[in-house]
Amino acid sequence: MKSRAELKANAKDQLRGNWGIAILTCFVYLIIINSISYSEMIFDGSIEIFVDVVSLLLGGVLALGLSKFLLNLTRKDNSARFYDLFSGFNIYFKTLGLNILITIIVILGMIFLIVPGVIFAMMFSQAYFILSEDNEKGIIQCLSESKEMMIGHKLDYFVLNLSFIGWWIVSALTFGIGALWVHPYQKMTEANFYLDLKNN
Repeated sequence: MKSRAELKANAKDQLRGNWGIAILTCFVYLIIINSISYSEMIFDGSIEIFVDVVSLLLGGVLALGLSKFLLNLTRKDNSARFYDLFSGFNIYFKTLGLNILITIIVILGMIFLIVPGVIFAMMFSQAYFILSEDNEKGIIQCLSESKEMMIGHKLDYFVLNLSFIGWWIVSALTFGIGALWVHPYQKMTEANFYLDLKNN
């Protein structure tokens, strides 16, 4: 396995010359996802159920699209396109099923203890990358492959994400403007983590 420093160095190298499209794609992704979250905070009552349903309907398909975009960007062959973000609509119901299943498993883990929920989330963290590379794979197959890939690497993944806390603190000090750079940087690092797992 590559070190965190190597994974981050790869991400920065792949982003060089591609910051514009990376920022745009991640920004639109965040706008859509955060708009759903903020709507739930603003409204109450029955609207909360509606917002939860919308989140469930769009969360998976956008996660798959972002995964495809990130992996295309790692190839450095100019194959990454903004519309990759919406490519998951071609297999919408599969992404929906994957999102529902992961959500249920993680929530059940959270109900009993927070730690199991976090472990489940990390266990299935590679599922969207797997599906984005092969749309023919089934939901259970993607979950199973992600589970296998993450055996012995969940702590590595946790620490890798934890290592970005400093950057997010700096982002907060800039009133969130820094997130335009931090989010693509972190997501590209996660994509490189997936590729490293896959190749080893």
